Amino acid sequence: MDKSPKIEITELFMAKAGEKGWDRCFYGTIRRATDALGNPVVYGKIKVNDGYIIASASTQDELGKKLDEMVLLILDHNIQSMAGNAEIIAGTPFFRS
Repeated sequence: MDKSPKIEITELFMAKAGEKGWDRCFYGTIRRATDALGNPVVYGKIKVNDGYIIASASTQDELGKKLDEMVLLILDHNIQSMAGNAEIIAGTPFFRS
């Protein structure tokens, strides 16, 4: 009987605050999948301070740019503290932008 090992490989990803924001870096995970049409999709989830950034893109480079921009919005413009932009989904607060 062939038993496959229960191993899950997780790919780590980093977002930084701007082009030269190496002093403000945050790490998270990415997951690769395909959509209903067979196109590649990359999902990223990174913890920044007390919240998470969740984004998706068709390429890893595009995802990296989106996550870097969102880190800047959180750190420099404090968008997570804006009233009226959060919603509770399945018991978890989400900030939607």
